[in-house]
Amino acid sequence: MKRITITAELIEEEEGGYTVYCPELDIYTQGDDVEDAIKNVKEAAELHIEELGIENIKLREILRRQIKMVV
Repeated sequence: MKRITITAELIEEEEGGYTVYCPELDIYTQGDDVEDAIKNVKEAAELHIEELGIENIKLREILRRQIKMVV
């Protein structure tokens, strides 16, 4: 069994709930609240890895920067 670390980028939606994106695997899902969204992205990641096979998963390195802008 191999351990990996993925990122959950959570976006609160105006109509309620959260969209969650995992950039390392390029998958999206959603949830009613933060905990639900995280549970769902874990499940989606497990299914994605199961379908492709762990040996075929190439986790992308993600660089994040917060950019302040004046608009």
